[in-house]
Amino acid sequence: MFYVFVSLVPWIIYWVVCGTGSKIGMIFPSIASLIITLPQVLKKRYNLLDLTTLAYFTLVAVASFLQGGRFFAERGAFISYALLFSVSLTSLLIKKPFTLEIAKRAYPESYWKDEIFIMVNVVITTVWTGVFLINALLFLILSGIYPIILSNLLVAAGIIFSMIFPKKGPTYFISRKFKRKEWKVRVKPRSQKLQNEYDVIIVGSGIGGLSCGALLSLRGYKVLVLEQHYQAGGYCSSFSRKGFTFNCGVENVSGLWEGGTLSLFLKKLGLNKEDFFVKNTVRYLFRGEAFDVVEPSDFMDNLLGFFPEERDGIKRFFSMIERALEESQKEKEPFGAPLPPEIVVEVLGANRLLSYPRDYPTLYELGRRTLRDLLDEYFKSDDIKRFLCALIGYLGTVPEKTSGRSALGAMFSYYAKGGYFPKGGAQKFADALKGVIEANGGEVLLRHRVERILVRTGKTYGVKVGSKFFKSSVVVANANAKIVFLNLIDSKELEKSFLEYIRELKMSPSVFMVFLGVDADLSSYPTLIENLDNGYGVVINSNADPSLAPHGKSSVTIITGANYYDFPERGTEEYNKRKGELSDLLIEKTSEVIPELEGNILVKDAATPRTFEAYTSMPEGAIYSFDQSIDVKRPYFKSPIEGLYLASASTFPGGGIEAVIISGIICANDICGWERR
Repeated sequence: MFYVFVSLVPWIIYWVVCGTGSKIGMIFPSIASLIITLPQVLKKRYNLLDLTTLAYFTLVAVASFLQGGRFFAERGAFISYALLFSVSLTSLLIKKPFTLEIAKRAYPESYWKDEIFIMVNVVITTVWTGVFLINALLFLILSGIYPIILSNLLVAAGIIFSMIFPKKGPTYFISRKFKRKEWKVRVKPRSQKLQNEYDVIIVGSGIGGLSCGALLSLRGYKVLVLEQHYQAGGYCSSFSRKGFTFNCGVENVSGLWEGGTLSLFLKKLGLNKEDFFVKNTVRYLFRGEAFDVVEPSDFMDNLLGFFPEERDGIKRFFSMIERALEESQKEKEPFGAPLPPEIVVEVLGANRLLSYPRDYPTLYELGRRTLRDLLDEYFKSDDIKRFLCALIGYLGTVPEKTSGRSALGAMFSYYAKGGYFPKGGAQKFADALKGVIEANGGEVLLRHRVERILVRTGKTYGVKVGSKFFKSSVVVANANAKIVFLNLIDSKELEKSFLEYIRELKMSPSVFMVFLGVDADLSSYPTLIENLDNGYGVVINSNADPSLAPHGKSSVTIITGANYYDFPERGTEEYNKRKGELSDLLIEKTSEVIPELEGNILVKDAATPRTFEAYTSMPEGAIYSFDQSIDVKRPYFKSPIEGLYLASASTFPGGGIEAVIISGIICANDICGWERR
């Protein structure tokens, strides 16, 4: 409001001078407007109102000396208010409210394109447009002291409104924007229950469900996890063939640096991250050349050597990443994970969300922009842009459709902090979470496929497994939302529009994986090899953990993107042929990079998108549940059914080990009523 007042100072002087009838006094408003506009000229950043003010009062000053200025002295009030009305209305019509341009002086640039910030200034400018119009009419119609008194009262009211509304208005807009039908289910942990009754039932034992269950069991909740498979973990699982151990897809995990989400999560569970994860070494193959990354700093150093002409952009880019990661450390307070806007408003209040652009300017900017926008800002070379998209497979999107914020977690954080391999295999981590649940009185029942989530009068009251019934007023679905809402719940319990929304959700891409037990020591290679030239990745599991292969031998996984519909039905001759041909092609390509593969393969197996669908019930074998592009809005973690939650890649923030653990943390906190511990 101070800056709005400053912009109005020349007009206030003018109105006073007009009241006195002084012609010589007409020079003072022009001097004031010149003083206000001069800094804008020096900074080359102009305000429509101030420019109009300077032009008008220059005209008034010239007229005062050449013609006596009588007209402007006598009709000045009407002319000035009519002009201000025109300027204010024009600023609204061209979608540049004059108070927005003024407010930019008082707020950091991160706010300038914020939807709420703009809406608030549209309202304030609209109010001033009304004030100026009414005052112009008052001086046109009335005479004497009345228009002066009334106009001053209206200006004072405009000033008071402009002082109060920036504080109250955003809260109203935020609350309205994120207002939804909320429900809360009261659960009393440690209270007496029947044998088949639980505080919380979790459908599926993927990492999202296990992380939620582990946190709840530590807080005294009686937890039941029901899993259709013979082992827990979902995609975070392992299997063995003739002494060689392979992961089902987890090879590079984020959030394990000091202060990272997984580090904080493991500490809360009393688990030591060194027992479950080891830092990866990586080799990138690009344009026929290779560079290795052992420590995170190696990535930027190699990039500088590879693209010396982009030196300035590289340094600025990594400086931005560091700022964003530092802000993300603070953003996790006080619940150990970032929260989506809806929950921030509900739990921490609208003011916390309103201050987000100021408190987390880099994260805020990343959330507003696409990966393509960011790369174009920092770099000129298409080669370096393509190189920095080396890990975009972790999102399954394209740069134009990828949020900069998503790229931070799934790509940039690996470049700056490094990624980690699950020590002992992914199954060990899943079993550890299962162990936390069981050690705290919970149960994890394998080979228990949930056939129905039971709902009555819009509320869940349990689940059905064959002839068994398990009772609970809280059910956490750790399964794909399409399976949950289209297969496990009676369609009568859900609105048709919601069911249609779920049906239309696009699945993420899948992968094709080849698992090889190799009779050769490949320890001279890094753990991960990302071949950007040929579009595949190699994981030498035994280089991260030698126990995953017999002594002197190696466990190898080759991964490439795949389309579910490129594979015929499982078990058919066509399917087996397609699977075999693609396996041989990937082995042939990989042998160019790792010659020791030729003639030394002892174990060979493969998994297609249809394999993943069969073992996890994930539609189309999608590795990140739904498409992770900016075009897709994931379902909210609280379903339309009271007591039914989602904790999986189907909901915020998406796919990946760190992401699904965040979904589990959010779900557990909501069930516990967001108690700060």
